[in-house]
Amino acid sequence: MALDRRTKTETTVVAGMLVLLLLEICGASPVQSTTTTTTTTLADDQQTSLSSPMITTPTAVPPEQAVEQHHLDSESSLRYSDGRSDEFDQEEKEEPEEPLVLPVKSTLPKGMSLTTTPVVRVVPIGGARANDEPHTSTHDPTFSADDEIEPSPPQNLTVLEVTSTTIKLTWREPEKANGAIHGYRVYYIHLNQTELHMPILKLSEMQNSVYHYTLSNLKPFTEYRILVTAFTKKHDGKPSEVAQRTDVSGPSAPKVVNLTCHSHNALYYGWRIPQTFYNTIDLYIISYRNIAYHEFREIRITVNASILETSLIIPNLTTNSVYEVKVRAASFSVINPKQIILGSYSEPRKISLQPNCEKAPLTSLRQAYDDYNLAVLAGIVFSCFVLLLIVLALILWKKCFHAAYYYLDDPQPCQGSQAGLIDWEGPSDVGGEVRCPVPVADFAKHVAQLHADGDIGFSKEYEAIQGEALNDEYPSENSQHPENKGKNRYLNVIAYDHSRVHLRQVPGQKKHLDYINANFIDGYQKPRAFIGTQGPLPGTFDCFWRMIWEQRVAVIVMITNLVERGRRKCDMYWPKDGTETYGIVQVRLVKEDVMATYTVRTLHIKHLKMKKKKQSQQEKIVYQYHYTNWPDHGTPDHPLPVINFVKKSTTANPPDGGPIVVHCSAGVGRTGTFIVLDAMLKQIEAKGTLNVFGFLRYIRAQRNYLVQTEEQYIFIHDALVEAIDSGETNIKADAIGGLVNHLDYIDGQYKLIISYQPKEINLTSSLKPVNAIKNRSSLVPLEGSRVHLTPKPGVEGSDYINATWLHGFRRLRDFIVTQHPLIETFKDFWQMVWDHNAQTVVLLSSVDNMSFLQFWPNESEPIESDYYRIRLVSETSEGDYIVRSFVIQSIQDDYELNVKMFENPAWPDMNNTRSIFDFVLRVHERCSEYRNGPIVVVDRYGGFQACQFCCISSLAMQLEYDRTANIYTYAKLYHNRRPGIWTSYDDIRQIYRILSYMPPDLGLLRCTELRTEFDDAAMMTATPDLYSKICSNGSINNQLTGGTGGGGGGTPDAIGNGTTTHANAPTMQPASGVTSNNMANAQPVHMAMGGGPPPPGVQGVGVAATATTLQNGGTVIVKMNGEDNDELSVVVATGNHHLNLDHNQS
Repeated sequence: MALDRRTKTETTVVAGMLVLLLLEICGASPVQSTTTTTTTTLADDQQTSLSSPMITTPTAVPPEQAVEQHHLDSESSLRYSDGRSDEFDQEEKEEPEEPLVLPVKSTLPKGMSLTTTPVVRVVPIGGARANDEPHTSTHDPTFSADDEIEPSPPQNLTVLEVTSTTIKLTWREPEKANGAIHGYRVYYIHLNQTELHMPILKLSEMQNSVYHYTLSNLKPFTEYRILVTAFTKKHDGKPSEVAQRTDVSGPSAPKVVNLTCHSHNALYYGWRIPQTFYNTIDLYIISYRNIAYHEFREIRITVNASILETSLIIPNLTTNSVYEVKVRAASFSVINPKQIILGSYSEPRKISLQPNCEKAPLTSLRQAYDDYNLAVLAGIVFSCFVLLLIVLALILWKKCFHAAYYYLDDPQPCQGSQAGLIDWEGPSDVGGEVRCPVPVADFAKHVAQLHADGDIGFSKEYEAIQGEALNDEYPSENSQHPENKGKNRYLNVIAYDHSRVHLRQVPGQKKHLDYINANFIDGYQKPRAFIGTQGPLPGTFDCFWRMIWEQRVAVIVMITNLVERGRRKCDMYWPKDGTETYGIVQVRLVKEDVMATYTVRTLHIKHLKMKKKKQSQQEKIVYQYHYTNWPDHGTPDHPLPVINFVKKSTTANPPDGGPIVVHCSAGVGRTGTFIVLDAMLKQIEAKGTLNVFGFLRYIRAQRNYLVQTEEQYIFIHDALVEAIDSGETNIKADAIGGLVNHLDYIDGQYKLIISYQPKEINLTSSLKPVNAIKNRSSLVPLEGSRVHLTPKPGVEGSDYINATWLHGFRRLRDFIVTQHPLIETFKDFWQMVWDHNAQTVVLLSSVDNMSFLQFWPNESEPIESDYYRIRLVSETSEGDYIVRSFVIQSIQDDYELNVKMFENPAWPDMNNTRSIFDFVLRVHERCSEYRNGPIVVVDRYGGFQACQFCCISSLAMQLEYDRTANIYTYAKLYHNRRPGIWTSYDDIRQIYRILSYMPPDLGLLRCTELRTEFDDAAMMTATPDLYSKICSNGSINNQLTGGTGGGGGGTPDAIGNGTTTHANAPTMQPASGVTSNNMANAQPVHMAMGGGPPPPGVQGVGVAATATTLQNGGTVIVKMNGEDNDELSVVVATGNHHLNLDHNQS
């Protein structure tokens, strides 16, 4: 109950409420308030209300109909929890010649919640009505007030205009007034809160059938639910309803963080995102001018709200001039997308551009402007000082000349304080509220509370962390040193002096050359567990690898791609293949394992200046864990792959290993997210509690901006909830069989796997009427994971097919799961195969000539479309399944796509589990022959059988790779992309059962290694390097190995059981007039992929030890295709028989 202290009737009100309380205690009817209001007309139709509250005890009102009663002055109000004033018991005191002000009815319109309050009273009044009588509907002028019932809803409720703070409404009177309409009430609600206003609207006689009203003082970019009701003396009418979101408002002023001289005619300007904005920041407008002129020039740059800091260089300015610069943000209107809503300007800043000003020490802007006349004198003094330094440097160099070698592994001096860890695990203060570590059992509930009301809890916590970081100004003088500025990837991301990593100083080296943009960061109960650093620049590669050696680093974690959204995020600081030398450290790429979401590289590093007595310590192995699936902006779609990556990479660090080096681009956002996740997972294991807020606040004092956005902060919490719910999901191979009969365990996993339920917005395309007929069942693709077809201009839905992308062990888009094509969609199916270069189709459904028809051509009847022709080449039976070969030929050019279909309607045969793995192996062996695109997997509805095949294929590869299987992760991510594929826990249990019978060395990884090597080759652009990569020394990257010379003896290779090229091949010469690089008219060649003799009539030939030609006249052609040279074709051929090894880089 809230009492307005400004009312003069405070005593009366309190007394009334005491009466109410006594009546409640005694079981009496609830007390209700009555207010008599006198209204005085002021100039310009302004009115003032004087209210006198009275306490009466009318008939009880049911509590469920209770609503707040408000006075017309909008300032003093009585709030009752159990009753309200339903009608005025006393007649209103009418003053002659005053407009009629009718009482506010308190009956709730149907459909309104108890928290809804009438906020606007629209009363049609005017001098045209005699005796100020209420308006009576013209539909029934003889209607008696004694018989009246509730009015019908007002008609044509419409929104006319919308701004960031107002919504203008219009409506017509109800079709059936059912009595004398006294007025209208307008209700509006936002997030269960009610805004209370009581304006009076005067309407002229000409306006009595169409009404207008403008809601004001609304919140920008907020969804409002608005209801309008008419009311008579006894009844509130039925409401008309409309929903409307207000427009965005202009952002607040950006915060300028940098204005420096870039050169004599250019300046560098940087700013931080505005504190307040709505929806998005769409562009920035930078205004600058030479102060000698009045007119500002503008630069507009387009951005998005995920970028916290922006900077640019303004070139082509005038030397010896002072410039003024300011910036403001802008957002596009959500009501009129063509309209730009401008924000506030930042404070104008000034800078003086002088010759060589970029080399001058930092001074204040005013000092630079006022002291310009001293610049010449300062330059002379500075030059003399530089000459003196040169002389001293020569002397020191002679003294240190003998110290050409030094030891990087000598004990290091103490770097910064080594005090005990701050007790961040205790309670923390957030805006006056104490935050304690959260027990694991309560963490999900805690996160749900932070998510409530539009993530307001997260916003408060993150703003508190940001506020502390702004107040704590730790020195970073080394980062600002002119010699070191070029070593920083971003000017505003620096290394605090107290926690930075010091490189070992080389004798004779300047002190500031020990700098690298890297900081020690504590882990859970382990000081300096991590080094957070930026993505190395070409100029800092030497420093980076010196740091790796000096700090005895065994694991590097990289969480960025080299280029994202066309911007360079990190430079490649490791060798693509072979060996590279970076300063005094030599690095050799030993092995590269490519998985769907991350890559593991094994790097051998060697110190080149180690003295002989320490040569045994001059080499070591470093593992680089490179996460490749963090999106260009925002956070990953699901936390499970990230959680698995954190566990895998941190576990790889040996007990005696140094800090784990973690970097992204700037070394703050994703880097901080990784470190916080690892610390919290360890805290869960050690203490069963979590304190995300406390730990992040603590490590923010060790490196700036760790966990760079609120979105990343939220992602950490959601990821930890997932980690707690799922537990350890990576199962060792020898434990799988024992879990098959643990029904409670599998049932618990199943319930978590299917917990995600998509929203309707995620099914937009699938549920469109034009597409609904293309779906066999409720199994439909979600927007973010559906396969797109090439759209036909002007044909709605032409890009839709009921098919979903699924990831495998090696690639993110390894599989396409789809339903058995309908008669209306079979051409769409082949369009999908053509569009996505899919050369392998797995068919797990059977043809019944009723609902599930044959969708491929017969040998004599090809299928044609506007772009291609499909013909059946062959059909063979291989045990339990049938293999069909197709050729899809382009009608517009000579391009062909070879496709193989494996039909196995008996999948899975649980009576012969070996046949399951044989079938999977046969399909992937086919992929190793030539594969550009995904495997298309078809069952009746694109459901359990198809997804089970994808799961078995991927998990079998994982078992071969590290003898573990993460069944839960694959099953859950597949469900999240295609909900409904798992129908019972038996579906999950069957996967456990099949994997428990898997042979120890199936050979699936060997089938994918060749394609992975070509993934590397496709990244190369220099043709000689490609030749060397693929064909040097008679091998295709050591995977296809043949003899050298004219049919030399073949040697076994890693694919299959002793793959060979055939010996004793005859010498072949090109036909007359044909050069050795022409494939025409030469003898055929056979290169075995799985052992065995060549086909009839084909002689074997060894691969020559050259880059371009096969011995005996054949050729090796390496060709980069595609618009951006992103497709690699390798043809090993002599004559009509050739081996295609095609790659399409995803």
